[in-house]
Amino acid sequence: MKKYLLYVIVGLAISGIAYKSYDAYKAQQIKEFTQATQQAQGGLEIGMKAPNLKLEQDGKMVELSDLTNRLIVINFWATWCPPCKQEIPELNAFSKAVDVPVYGINVTTSERKVSDVADFLKETPVDYGVLYDTQGQSENAYRLVAMPATYVIDTDGVIVAKHIGPVTSSMLKEMVGKKGG
Repeated sequence: MKKYLLYVIVGLAISGIAYKSYDAYKAQQIKEFTQATQQAQGGLEIGMKAPNLKLEQDGKMVELSDLTNRLIVINFWATWCPPCKQEIPELNAFSKAVDVPVYGINVTTSERKVSDVADFLKETPVDYGVLYDTQGQSENAYRLVAMPATYVIDTDGVIVAKHIGPVTSSMLKEMVGKKGG
């Protein structure tokens, strides 16, 4: 009887240790999968300082850091990008509905011709600020691997939300709502 009880206790101890080890292994796998997914999506991550960019707006150079005196949404796009075109009405709706400035940053160096952007904007109504990355800084600074890419930046210049791919107005409301926008 004592031997049997000893075997049961040893068996339970081994089971407990195995369960703990498996639980730690599973948590590590989830962490690695999440990191791999984020790396595959590309771009800077939530909690990182948003790099400052020198951008053109209405023929003048502005710095992104000058615009972050309040919560803002920035959206990297190009005229050749179908999902970018698809989300413009959603960005328009959001910019009209919510008191959070939206800036569409055209990655101008990725365009075939700079005139493509002006032609596109003549045909497509955009109700938010359009900035032009004419120096090609954004792709490296924000580690862009796909467009569109949308970031919410707080007053400290920190990325508080991010989405790679087309956004909807409701998604944007949720993204800024987490920060109280």
